[in-house]
Amino acid sequence: MRKILITLILLTSLSIGAWAISIYDVQFTSFSGSDGTYPSRYAGKNLSLEGIVTATNYRNGGYFISEALNGPWRGILILDRENRVQTGDRVKVNGTVSELYGMTCLQDISQTRILTSNNPLPQPMVLTSGQLSRPDEAEAYEGVFVRLLNVTPSSGKSLRNKLQVTDGSGACVVASDMFSTVSGQKSLFTATQYASISGVVVFSYSEFALGLVSSADLIPQQPKFIQNRSWGKIKSIYK
Repeated sequence: MRKILITLILLTSLSIGAWAISIYDVQFTSFSGSDGTYPSRYAGKNLSLEGIVTATNYRNGGYFISEALNGPWRGILILDRENRVQTGDRVKVNGTVSELYGMTCLQDISQTRILTSNNPLPQPMVLTSGQLSRPDEAEAYEGVFVRLLNVTPSSGKSLRNKLQVTDGSGACVVASDMFSTVSGQKSLFTATQYASISGVVVFSYSEFALGLVSSADLIPQQPKFIQNRSWGKIKSIYK
């Protein structure tokens, strides 16, 4: 009887074909790999992931999902051109863990279920520019929705839709060509200082970058005379 029960359990597991696991489990690794891209230990395995959609229209086709409690190792790319999901959808996706030019993703999607819609996005992780400038540290934030605060361009102009910014801790790259929602828009990088820049951390062309999902992700720093303006001072001008 025990042998029969074990056999039934094994057959059931095989028939499901994909098993549930967390995004953190798939992404977390301390092994840099032969090429230094920190491949997932689950690479090649078919499994099921669940999360909230944080960004769509990725340039290679697909979207990013995050665990509700955002943090290191808790975001991932879903490489899928077929299923139309929206930001804020909570989805359950079956597919195969793969490495896309060094970025861990789920591809060969066999099933996508939208569990709920219009969910609030996870709070972005606030990072320093230095954390994204160091590959061994930036790896933990691959696929994660993050935000930089009080940064300035470290070079005069953007180059090929990319701009280096810093908050004094080290320069990192901000890219405007990772998502079709902003790709092609001109004159995005016009400010001399930014109060905040938000986006999803991606790995492309052997470097990490903060990918802008929307032009609204760039919030310029207000000039001091506007920041400190008070109606009392303005009224005094007319006395």
